Amino acid sequence: MIYHWRKQDAPIQKLGSFLQQVGFSRTQLKQLKYHAGLVFVNHKRRYFDYLVRQNDEIWVRLPNENSSPKIVPQAGPLSILYEDDNYLILNKPAGLASLPARGQTTPALANLVKFYLQSQHQNDVIHLISRLDRDTSGIISLAKNAYAHYLLASEFRTAAVKKEYLALVTGTWSNLPTQGTITFPIGVDPQNHNLRCVDPQGQPALTKYQVLDCFPHYTVLKIALVTGRTHQIRVHCAAMGHPLLGDRAYGGSTHYIARQALHCRHFTFWHQIQRQQIQIWAPVPTDIQALL
Repeated sequence: MIYHWRKQDAPIQKLGSFLQQVGFSRTQLKQLKYHAGLVFVNHKRRYFDYLVRQNDEIWVRLPNENSSPKIVPQAGPLSILYEDDNYLILNKPAGLASLPARGQTTPALANLVKFYLQSQHQNDVIHLISRLDRDTSGIISLAKNAYAHYLLASEFRTAAVKKEYLALVTGTWSNLPTQGTITFPIGVDPQNHNLRCVDPQGQPALTKYQVLDCFPHYTVLKIALVTGRTHQIRVHCAAMGHPLLGDRAYGGSTHYIARQALHCRHFTFWHQIQRQQIQIWAPVPTDIQALL
């Protein structure tokens, strides 16, 4: 992959400093230096101590990446919501794991993505930026190289990224505010290390919610994550006394739906390479549509 910039500002600076300014980490600069990456200024190869000036043109060719042999390419359908040279944004169905697990025989999303990238003659290294639980559906984002991954992964820690979920929870939300922020800290469940629980000594966790609709036996919430802890929405809803429908692990009713009724439906981020905001919507899957 090749990237190009024209230096806009006047101060003279070292090339390495400029590359950090446009988003390269120190680790990636080492990769450029020691793993066959190339950097040119005004069509001449230069090194990081070279001084760049206003209107200089800088070109970077990323080094080749080696994909993990643990992720075996497998053919299968992908629902692509957005794609460019840097990012692949997908609508993941419920029941599909994001990454293969030990002992798992059915393909994970990463297996399907690797096959797709190879069929398009692209770098097939899997750079998963955000994950969803196996039974959560909706938007999941991947980068096509380490540089694009670092840019967007860093952005996830800022207000530039917004993720909105649709959640159906057990019971009616009648005795609680119709909108607010859930702030319970989250830690590992001491009884089951695969699960999480509210823990005063756990990591800070913030979940914003708004009630969209109420039915006799369940409530529809719009949820936005401020932090991104494992199982955060599931734990917070359960802690409020309203676990997700279908969420057996956290006490949700399975009468209406066979999996946790959680869908990531809206994703917004600032595309630092294209210099524009990207908004993506994922259609609501049929099992949640039936309840709505």
